[in-house]
Amino acid sequence: MFLLAGVSMFFAFNACDLNPEIYSEYDREGFENSETALDPKLGDVYVNLQREYGYVYREGFWSLQENTTDECIVPTRFAGDWLDGNAFWILHNHRFTSKTREISGNGQSGNNAWAFAYRGVSKCNSMIKWMRSVGLDKTRSADMAELYILRAWYHYLMLDNFGNVQFVSQLGENGYEAKQGKRYEIFDSIMVDLHQYVPQASENKIYSRVNKHVGWMVLAKMYLNAEAWGVVGKAKYAPTAEECYKKASLYCDSIIDSKAYSLTTNYFDNFTVENQGSTENIWCVFYDNSFSKGMQFHMMTLHYASQNSYGLKNQPWNGYCTTHKVLGLYGEGDTRINCWERGQQYDKSGKALTVDVAVDSLTFIQMPKYVRKPTEWPHKDLYPSQAWPKDYEEYKLLLLAKEQDEPYKNALKEGKTEAEIAKILEEIKPKKSVTLTFPAVFTDTVTTLTNSDGFKIYNIFEGARFVKFQIQEGVGDHMSNDFPIYRLADVYLMKAEAEMRANGGAANNAALAAANEVRERAGAVPYSAATLTLDELCNERCRELMWEGHRRQDLIRFGRFTGPKSVQDDNDPANLWILKYTTDQPTDNLPGQVPFQTPDYMKVFPLPDYVVTNGFTQNPGYAE
Repeated sequence: MFLLAGVSMFFAFNACDLNPEIYSEYDREGFENSETALDPKLGDVYVNLQREYGYVYREGFWSLQENTTDECIVPTRFAGDWLDGNAFWILHNHRFTSKTREISGNGQSGNNAWAFAYRGVSKCNSMIKWMRSVGLDKTRSADMAELYILRAWYHYLMLDNFGNVQFVSQLGENGYEAKQGKRYEIFDSIMVDLHQYVPQASENKIYSRVNKHVGWMVLAKMYLNAEAWGVVGKAKYAPTAEECYKKASLYCDSIIDSKAYSLTTNYFDNFTVENQGSTENIWCVFYDNSFSKGMQFHMMTLHYASQNSYGLKNQPWNGYCTTHKVLGLYGEGDTRINCWERGQQYDKSGKALTVDVAVDSLTFIQMPKYVRKPTEWPHKDLYPSQAWPKDYEEYKLLLLAKEQDEPYKNALKEGKTEAEIAKILEEIKPKKSVTLTFPAVFTDTVTTLTNSDGFKIYNIFEGARFVKFQIQEGVGDHMSNDFPIYRLADVYLMKAEAEMRANGGAANNAALAAANEVRERAGAVPYSAATLTLDELCNERCRELMWEGHRRQDLIRFGRFTGPKSVQDDNDPANLWILKYTTDQPTDNLPGQVPFQTPDYMKVFPLPDYVVTNGFTQNPGYAE
């Protein structure tokens, strides 16, 4: 049913025929070997994309691009919700290894990113083989080119994320055969296909399908990242960094000069429920809340109480949000900050939302700004460090009625021993839960996560919630917003970056013109030659492309993904992480804390176990 639904929506986005052909009326054998079967079969190829972009759980491709960066954080909520075996903490803090299930598989089914890409490659190869077998490779050359470009795009993802992978050029006759290539070899193989088939592709704007403009986009991405991937001077198609950047700029020009796309007047028009009307979106993954399900951004990020804000059929899951450092990147007049819900939230009638929580007297509800050592807590005047038991989970701040809290305060002031305090706490503990009501105020900050030892934190309102994709009121778990893989705004920002890198990092007129196209649309102050630096351009890409799956690659290319991430200097544009330390316990940058240094080998992820078992060499740094 999912396949059929996906194929039907593929047709809906690519045709307006009110009298469609009824494929069930065709002879099955004749249909399978006819040109009529081409479009339904192509629809199946694109259905593969739906799971990886709209449903953003931890094992997927999207998660690896965002949860490993400063843009996205998943704090553990009340009562351990979203703890998930510290999975999100491990990703965000770069503690993943070859045994991390969400990346490597570790003998399980967690290697979704790898499987997603090669499943897509396999579907493309299957279609290429079929088209050749029925003679459509000559009569439908544009469709053939489309498949080769899509296959190249999947390999590009693998090249970026895993490094030394396999270029699969055809279906294997004897099942899976491991044949690992060097990164520069894979780069060249991708380029051979792109240079051959992009000129043959259609320039028609087919919303949910690959066309020549998408091919130019992939070529620009390949050249822009060549130096960061370490293939310059090794790959035939990347002889020098300067030449790569110049070619990236030229391919961006090809898209811009085609005038096939234009920036929308309103930034948020690209993310509406019916965003197939956007003039800016070059290539999107299509979704429909009834027929092609999978767009679940609203469920992943919105607070439970937000069900009443949008009249949703089901309660959201209260998970993903962003870091306060990223929120701080938005300057005066920048409308894109409205990607995030912050502050007091309201229901559909305008009434302030509240949340009822059932707790007992020993439940910790509110969290200070950072998880700190006992001596650093703001309430140390009431709760001196010597009175704190070693078991942090058992004794924390008491937030119930005064008559319950007062005996504990008095015991502390009287200098009672730890055992005496424990006895007092047990005596005043209510026999049943007590319901406390809190206003639904979303804090702008996200400051805490759960550490590898299970140090739990419980701020249920922490973090701004993502609403860049218009919330479709009244729906259940799925919305109809399509996910833009590529937009024209990205092209302008790539153009600016390529020009600057080819110019020694300085902004020339071409870079300024391109970047300000995006900047001014957002209502932000335009750049000058002095204010447009590479660091600032990285920040602008964050503001513009927030949660669209580009951040990991961007941070690597701008030199921010690896190395130390200190929080000492709030004015340092590179200091966007808040939780990367050598110790397992996430803390504020307290005296003696040394920033965690992400090693360079983490610029690629570990290969899945089953691939290594089949003859691949594990990426350096991950091998045991």
